[in-house]
Amino acid sequence: MKKLLLITVFTLAGCATSAVNPDLARVAPKDRVFTSDAKSENTGSVTVIRDSGMVGGGCFATVFIDGERAAKLDPSEKTTFNVKEGEHILGASLEGRGLCSSGAARQEREFNINSGDNKYYRIFTDQNGNMDIKPTTLSR
Repeated sequence: MKKLLLITVFTLAGCATSAVNPDLARVAPKDRVFTSDAKSENTGSVTVIRDSGMVGGGCFATVFIDGERAAKLDPSEKTTFNVKEGEHILGASLEGRGLCSSGAARQEREFNINSGDNKYYRIFTDQNGNMDIKPTTLSR
């Protein structure tokens, strides 16, 4: 019985994604980044890092800023956006074919950014396959 419990625990632990330090994440290729806002004195930066792991690994995580597609990330990839000061909505959802297009709702978070701010967010998938996006302090 203990063996079965250990196998179950390790299986479930292997299914959830793991946070990736921004310094270790790969930069997403330019052909999967759809915005090119230049840095200016009225902007702050938002870096989005997708976790590593098997769950959803065959699907892109599409990043949205204010409802517009901004990038598609593979596991362990990141991208940085320069956004104007003020309130914004950051979202993420799975994209692709087959199970990737299961129709799961886009998850969104509101954030406020000031000129010169550098904010970090992580996209993760839990063991049930639910994707979410939340602030992270891994960069600090």
